[in-house]
Amino acid sequence: MVNQRLPEVFDESPDSSYLSSCKREHHFGHISERIYDLVNWVTMVLESRSLTHCAVPKVATKTLLNAMLYMHVQDIIDNLDRNGTYIGADRAEWEKDTNIILFTNELRQKGIVISKTEEPKSLSAFLRMYLKVLRFGNINGTYYSRSLNPWRLSFMFSFPYFRLRSLPNFSDIFSPSYTRAIFVRHPFERLASAYKERIATLRQDRIEPEPVYDKIREEICRSLPPKQRSCKGTIPSFEDFIEYILIGTNTSTGIAKMDYHWQPYSLICQVCKFKYNFIGKYEMLNDDFNSFRKIANLSDWNLEKRNGASGLSTYDYQKFYSTLPDDLICQLIHLYDQDFRLFNYRVDDYINRPTLLENCNQLKTL
Repeated sequence: MVNQRLPEVFDESPDSSYLSSCKREHHFGHISERIYDLVNWVTMVLESRSLTHCAVPKVATKTLLNAMLYMHVQDIIDNLDRNGTYIGADRAEWEKDTNIILFTNELRQKGIVISKTEEPKSLSAFLRMYLKVLRFGNINGTYYSRSLNPWRLSFMFSFPYFRLRSLPNFSDIFSPSYTRAIFVRHPFERLASAYKERIATLRQDRIEPEPVYDKIREEICRSLPPKQRSCKGTIPSFEDFIEYILIGTNTSTGIAKMDYHWQPYSLICQVCKFKYNFIGKYEMLNDDFNSFRKIANLSDWNLEKRNGASGLSTYDYQKFYSTLPDDLICQLIHLYDQDFRLFNYRVDDYINRPTLLENCNQLKTL
């Protein structure tokens, strides 16, 4: 039985949080343009709830982003009901110009059944329908086997003020009233999950096309002997995948260029600069999400259906590492060192090789 615990909700004292393990970070001038663009891409802002959330890829991202998008739609409905009285003119204009025909057809393309007679005739009706789709996966208010992937919804990217970069005063998110939330996961489980979903799943077995990862799979295959073989339908081993992603990661520039599904989330979300004060863990997602839900004042949402859950157990993920060579494991420990240290994850939860762990020169991680 797992002991009951609370998510990590911190005050501003550096001794009370993971921040005590961070080097002093003063401002955002040291973030490269590429990393800043990535932080903006994965961070959602709800000013009405004094809430930001950095969505770490492969950490229940679809589930959490659907909840954020749900609250965003609720806010738009509230703004419409007030005729935009309490929001800026630009924001009110964006909301009134919402293309309901375009977004309705997009939902149909994603498999949501909407008959001609059920088509929303007004923005208000459309938004209320969208709430049902986000919460239930259909417009009728009953649970459905396939949920939407928010990353694939143009609706999610149609409102600039939903993004970090749009904040008129960036310092607002560091006020005591703001919740800066992040959910994290054991680095080795997250990495194995990324391999299983992005690399070890072939094109014909995907729900939606992933041409970028089909290309990466073929690149890995072509780098292996024999060179003349066909790579169509070939799944590289986990070891081959690890060797591929480790190329260039001995430099900060190389790490910054990694795909964000296996890039360290301490970098993606700039955890030492943003000073997150709500840290949920994937391993306790139900409990921590409920705490997040209360803080966000999201009463009509639960986790009865988890978007994109793989069905694999911790043991299944541990097996990926059982035959991985020692040198690759040591390189991974080095790569994800900050993720391990800042969020109290242990290497030996996945690697049962005491002698190796003693000799990896990364003992601060263990």
